[in-house]
Amino acid sequence: EKNIRFCTNCLACYRDLGSPMPRCPLSDDVRDIVLSIRAADGLLLASPLRGGLPTALMFQFLERALFLLARPTGSAMGMQGCPEPRQTEKTGVAATLVSAGCATTEFRPACDMATPVLAWYASCFVNGLPIGDLYAAACFPRKMETADWSRAFLLRQLTDAQLQEAYDLGARMARRIQAGNPPPYSSAFFNPPA
Repeated sequence: EKNIRFCTNCLACYRDLGSPMPRCPLSDDVRDIVLSIRAADGLLLASPLRGGLPTALMFQFLERALFLLARPTGSAMGMQGCPEPRQTEKTGVAATLVSAGCATTEFRPACDMATPVLAWYASCFVNGLPIGDLYAAACFPRKMETADWSRAFLLRQLTDAQLQEAYDLGARMARRIQAGNPPPYSSAFFNPPA
């Protein structure tokens, strides 16, 4: 368990454009986590889904880490002041994994708003483009009856295929890291098509 306090919106990290990593006045475990991310060659952000979004704890961490790992000097879709990586001396590999509570694969378009959010944060944090994602959809040991759906979170199981996909995603990340020089973060990668 890590101690991750709520951001107080003091904007100390946001105002510090020059530091490789600004100081946050809050005393908790976020700085150590962020230092580990800076030292890493890759980052996999993973979260269970709650209402199609990452957990509140994940959002709390992302909010705290954002301007420790990024500075508001970028641009996207014509808007200035967008986050861009502070760490430009190296690039990393980013990936995401989300676990659906009771949404099966066919519901992913409506129930997975987390993957693009986590992919953007991971990419910005390590100055690299996402290499892949895994949506671990809900799988149930038997056909669900109407009464079962109120207990769906308790009945879902990970399949061997999902575990293999997770392994394959990790192996793909490792191969890309070993190959060296992953492509750097680009806000254009995340722009919606025209």
